[in-house]
Amino acid sequence: MSSFDEYIEVHNAAVRSGNWEPFSRWFTDDAEVRFEEFRSDRFRGRNEIRAAYESRPPDDEVEVRNVSSEGDRTIADYGWEADQGVRAGELRVTWDGDLIRELVITFE
Repeated sequence: MSSFDEYIEVHNAAVRSGNWEPFSRWFTDDAEVRFEEFRSDRFRGRNEIRAAYESRPPDDEVEVRNVSSEGDRTIADYGWEADQGVRAGELRVTWDGDLIRELVITFE
């Protein structure tokens, strides 16, 4: 199982449990998460990322497909478990070793 697959598993476990602490450990101390279509939705640092997901958690598990890697970057189409097979956008993960330095989420 790749680091990306493990990250998705931890994300989905957090959706089910509501415990975002294990999820937040996937990010570097100075990581950034941003939602491309919403300029105000940009979170920096592990603690801010965790707080953002705790205050506005996704209400469904994510599913990924068409995963590719380009150097230290993983790119994947994603959708939601409730809408299996429907593309919701793209996840772009930039790695720093085994941790995420940047996560960009797009929406369609």
